[in-house]
Amino acid sequence: MFTTYVIENSMGSKYTGSTSDVIGRLRMHNDTDISKAKFHKTTYRKGQWKVIFAKEFKTRKDAQDFERFLKTGKGREWLERARLGG
Repeated sequence: MFTTYVIENSMGSKYTGSTSDVIGRLRMHNDTDISKAKFHKTTYRKGQWKVIFAKEFKTRKDAQDFERFLKTGKGREWLERARLGG
């Protein structure tokens, strides 16, 4: 299974990605050791990140397609409605 996820930090910044291991990926985003920080340009040292949305898919392609959708204006609108239960 593959997961498209959205994480948010304490400042309200969001990051969207996809992976086969959400817990492991969240650890990477929150890692403060620059030598191990895979996401040093996007999420490194920008506060503690937490998962605010996750959706599973059977294939990597489907997860990546949904990730690309969430990065569009319509996708961000969809995410806000989904988070608000609408």
